[in-house]
Formats: sequence, structure tokens, C-alpha cells
Amino acid sequence: TTISTGLLPFDLCKLEYPSPLFTEAPKQNSKTRIPETFVMDSISNSQGSSSLTKNIILATIGGCLLGVSTTTYLSLIGRVTGMAGSLRTTYAQLTGQGKSNPLHVIYIGGLLLGGSLMSQIYPSGFESGGYSPFHMLISGAIVGIGTSIGHGCTSGHGLCGLARFSMRSLVSVISFFGSAVAVSTTLAHTIAPYFWTPNPSLGQVSPSIALPVAAAFAGLGLIAYGSSKLKNLQMSASAVFSSMLFATGLTISGMVRPSQVTSFLVLNKHWDPSLAFVMGGGLAVNLLTWPLATKWTKPIVCTKWDLPGKTEVEPDLFLGGVIFGIGWAIGGICPGPGIIGIAGGHGISFLLWTLGCLAGDQLYLTFKPSINPKK
Repeated sequence: TTISTGLLPFDLCKLEYPSPLFTEAPKQNSKTRIPETFVMDSISNSQGSSSLTKNIILATIGGCLLGVSTTTYLSLIGRVTGMAGSLRTTYAQLTGQGKSNPLHVIYIGGLLLGGSLMSQIYPSGFESGGYSPFHMLISGAIVGIGTSIGHGCTSGHGLCGLARFSMRSLVSVISFFGSAVAVSTTLAHTIAPYFWTPNPSLGQVSPSIALPVAAAFAGLGLIAYGSSKLKNLQMSASAVFSSMLFATGLTISGMVRPSQVTSFLVLNKHWDPSLAFVMGGGLAVNLLTWPLATKWTKPIVCTKWDLPGKTEVEPDLFLGGVIFGIGWAIGGICPGPGIIGIAGGHGISFLLWTLGCLAGDQLYLTFKPSINPKK
């Protein structure tokens, strides 16, 4: 099935995201050793300016959709969008470790449902292979710990915090982007060339429709559960719409493909800048719309604004940001794409990553008093 928007000079469903950083490594026997520079020296030059232009266009479109999603959530419900916080809060609620906040549960359900739909509408937005279970679990756990300590990730601090001119978010963004770029670039020059190369034989289940269906039912279940607790149809519908739009933006942008993310994080002569336009597109929308929306006396659906009030820049923002960046560099996945990717063709890898992230959240919840003591 071919779907064309009629607006772009190329077919969204046929477009692929070739990673300029990694290509499939050749088979080797016990007597063959691939040099450490294989990653950089055996790169195909097939990705021309046309392909990069397509990636940049899609990244910009996806980023703008993320901006529209976060603006919609702010305007309707009066809250910022935060993937890491929603995932951790949902987990804490379902395990009896946190206060009831049904909106987060509904939002995560919408992400799963949106990912399931996008896996059928636009499968090219998902990764073409899987990764080792250990790789995914470790990356997820580190991201879970880092985003918990640092109170946010690329959505909460990046798209929303920077749009509010939050100094706390600026410190966090510099910390996690800096550490992610440093670690990714270092690993690309020091480890085996297969580290970030998606393996078509990993992360699959049979039949292939099983994961999208399971993700859709899980999403619907979370939406139903959260809505039964919230008892406000307008707020529930607003959260579902915003989260599904967020899932659409992430998928189109290329953020659900770890190989594409890694190509952006590794700085070398083959650097792919396209994903910078994801943040740029989202911020452009938010910087235009948020000052107007926050002038209202109240959000459209809710009776009052519920925005972050802290302004003090604390050490945990820097520490958490650095830890998050390390985990992001190792796996190329952050919380939003991790949840959405479960519905893809190699969703088991993303499911393992999400379980690792929840394990990191659990460590934080267990040791929270000693990690971040109350003053």
C-alpha cells in the first residue's frame, strides 16, 4: 500500500532512513579481524544530498508536529509534556508506589495506541532490525535513572522547558546532549562496529502483527483505566489526542530509529544533522504559541494551569542529565521513542529497553530519599 500526502516531492511510506554511520558488517571467520576503524572506513557514500534533504524535511515536519502536540496539551489541559515523567508516574501508580494521576496513565496509553497505528501507516519510521537484549536493558536502565534524577528528558526539558525559557531545563539539555555526543563519538572510535547496527534477526515475533495488536490493546487498556479514575471525558480525550499526535511526530521525524539517532550523536565527517531539525521544528512552534496560550486565565478544558514552579538550578539537574545522556548514547533511545517503538516490527528490543527504563525508575523510587533528600 502506498500513501502519498500530495504535499511532498517523495513518498513517505517508501522513504528509508539510511544511516551514514554504520553499514552491515561483513561476515568474518575466526582468522579475520575487522579493524576498529571499520565503522568509519567502510561507509557507503550512497546517501547523497537528496536523501539528506528528505531526512531534514521529515525531521522538520515531525518536530513541528511535536510542537503542535505539546502546545495542544498545554492549551487544553494546562500542563507540560514529559515522556520520562509520564512513564515513571504511570509505573508508580500501577505498582502502588505513587499518588493517583490518571492523566499520565492515559497519555502513555495514547503513545502505545499511536505507535500501533503508525506501525501500519508508516512502517519505514521504525527500525529495520533489533539489538541485543543486554544492550537494550542496560541503556534503558541508565536512562531511567538519569531522567528520574534530572527530572525530565528531551521532551520535558527540551521541547517544553526551553520554550518556557527555564534555566533548569537549559542546564539539563546542555548536560544530556553534551554527554550523549561525547560518549557516542568516543564509542564509535573504540568499540566493535556492530554496536549500533540493527540486526534483522533480533527483536521480532511471529506473526508480525502480534506486537502492534498487543500495543494497541495495552494502550486502550491504559486509556480505559485512566479515564475511569479521571472521570472527565474532555480531559481524557485531550490527553489521548495529544499523545497520539506526539507518537505521529516522533515516528515521522526518525526518532524511533536508534541508528538514525546515533548518526546524529556521533560527530565525524559523516555526521547527519537532520535530527537537529526535530528540536528546531518543535521549539519554533512552541516559542510562537506558548507565550500566547499562557496569557489565558485558564486552559480550555481545566480550571487552572499546572506548570512547573521551581526555578532553582540544582546539582541533580546536571548529574541526571549526564547519566541520561550516557544511556541515550548507548542505545540511541529516549523514553518517548522507547514506548512507541514497541509496536514496530522489531518491538521486542524496544520492550526490553522500556523494561530496563522502568528498572531504573524503580531504583530511583527505592533510593529516592538518599539520592535527593528533602530539605
